[in-house]
Amino acid sequence: MSGRDSFILELIYFAVGCAALGIVITFIMVYICQYFGIDIYKNTWLLLVPLFLSIALNITIIELYRKYRKK
Repeated sequence: MSGRDSFILELIYFAVGCAALGIVITFIMVYICQYFGIDIYKNTWLLLVPLFLSIALNITIIELYRKYRKK
């Protein structure tokens, strides 16, 4: 596999991993809302927290990977 294809494949792995982590964070958020008795239907903005965390984590991992990968 060439260098460019390898890099694109690694970016896809990062995206899939962060999406899976976002799903886990969403389940944790729903559990926390249930535990504290927060109505998730009235506070749907709470479901945006895992989305933004996942996107921010993906961008951070990609930037750190670009900075520290071997050239």
